[in-house]
Amino acid sequence: MKAAFVDSSGGFEVKECPKPVPGQGEVLVKVAYCGICGSDIHMLDIGMFPPGSILGHEMSGYIETMGDGVGGWNEGEPVSVLPINPCFTCEPCRNGYTQLCSDALKRSYGLGVNPGGFTQYLLVKPTMLFKVPEGLNINTAALNEPWAVAMHGVNILKPKAGQVVLVMGAGPIGLLCIYALKEAGINDIYVSEPDKYRAEKAAAAGVKGVIDPVENPGSVIRKSAGRVPDYVIDCAGTESSTQDAVTVVGPRGQVIVLGVHMGTASFIPLICFAKEAQLNFSFGYNYQEFGDCLKLLAKEIVEPEVVISDVMPLSEIGQAFGMLRGKGHSKILIDCQTV
Repeated sequence: MKAAFVDSSGGFEVKECPKPVPGQGEVLVKVAYCGICGSDIHMLDIGMFPPGSILGHEMSGYIETMGDGVGGWNEGEPVSVLPINPCFTCEPCRNGYTQLCSDALKRSYGLGVNPGGFTQYLLVKPTMLFKVPEGLNINTAALNEPWAVAMHGVNILKPKAGQVVLVMGAGPIGLLCIYALKEAGINDIYVSEPDKYRAEKAAAAGVKGVIDPVENPGSVIRKSAGRVPDYVIDCAGTESSTQDAVTVVGPRGQVIVLGVHMGTASFIPLICFAKEAQLNFSFGYNYQEFGDCLKLLAKEIVEPEVVISDVMPLSEIGQAFGMLRGKGHSKILIDCQTV
């Protein structure tokens, strides 16, 4: 089989390697598609992944074979893969916050410890597998991981119908937040996005307005909606985006940060004090949400053609990462069986 390994220069080398054999309590998945996450790019660029790592945590595929002791699955079944094997025994897991498992990094897949999905075959634990509902395309199933990220952030906000929301950034997570907000009954959704391609995608997702950040989003939204945003979702993840978010949100409003900024960011606390704004952060999703989101995907709440900009073969993964460092793209899926 072939897999994409991080090389010493921070790029990728696609090369032949042995096909894994499932042991006791393991499942071998034939990876169909794996999405490139923005955090993959950020962490790769700052050297967080050691050479030899196999990245990729947004996976869909088919059960190839099973080791002894695995029941309840059949070869050939389509699956969405949870990229963590929670312990289910630590305090966060017992309280339902499996994304905060005390051994999360050691139990994660595609983040530099255990191999991830940019490979043709991957060994996982059966607890990481969720059956793809009938009628859901296997490529769309690869969106479940970022879709769950967006849903988790909206679930933390608990927005109410009739309120106004600004989504900062129309990358894949921002676009998926639009659909999550609509599922929550929110109609007054605005997006700030400087990239023309992504702005057009946000408009296609059905928002009230798309704003270039060089304008004053608060003023634009006030003119359109009659008030400034009640909620702001920061999917931009830049050094200044948290400050921008707390500045534009309305009195007693809520800001939630979903975008990952790998460096130091700052904001002026007095702005939050003066309007009693709440600032929250969202990390991943829990086990229950991952399964629930897969069912929602099957109900066609998300329009995959809006979110997915490109599908590229495993052999071109380096080129795909380079494309996402520029403009004019959204979610790129890697077709792991095409080399």
